[in-house]
Amino acid sequence: MSAKRKPLNRKTKEKPVNRKILVYFEGEVTERLYINGLRKILRNRPVHIDPGNSNGEPLSLVRSAIKRAKEVRRGDAYDDVWCLFDVETPPHGSLASALSLASKNSVQCAVSNPCFELWLLLHAVPCQRHMTTSAMIKLAERELPSYKEKGFKFDDFEHRIGNALERAIDLEEKFKPGEHAQNKNPSTSMWEFIRMLEKNAGYNFSCRS
Repeated sequence: MSAKRKPLNRKTKEKPVNRKILVYFEGEVTERLYINGLRKILRNRPVHIDPGNSNGEPLSLVRSAIKRAKEVRRGDAYDDVWCLFDVETPPHGSLASALSLASKNSVQCAVSNPCFELWLLLHAVPCQRHMTTSAMIKLAERELPSYKEKGFKFDDFEHRIGNALERAIDLEEKFKPGEHAQNKNPSTSMWEFIRMLEKNAGYNFSCRS
């Protein structure tokens, strides 16, 4: 009589658990278009971006993000919470309070000075001189073919994210470490948000440049 065969232990390939990231942003159109574009690129990667459900000035934005993060069920908790907002010209009166509250509640902030359009511009051209928000928007309208009234085609930007990343880091290096965002014009810490996505998604945006 032949010995009984031991059952085969077939290893199943486990799907990586998505890292959940909550992102609130100040603007109603521009930032949402960009974030949705990133979600499309990373749709098959182990990272899930959940856009916030409200917009507004920095302090109210941070408060909304904190509230939303606390309301989710324990098993659905977010791994990272981010807020994307601008310094603007003149600067938001609540900027310092927003950054302080965010720091106390483990909320990461990607701040653009003077505005998010700087990040968009860095996909196409270097931008190194101090500018107001209105001047930055006019420059975006001139340099970015699809940009109009804060709307744009993400397809025009997705292959240039690596360029924006490098240029934003170059701008950052022109300021002293720890310099307040309000004093860093032009600058944008969107590069930190992109680096976070690369790390968690196992993806290199520079390969699309």
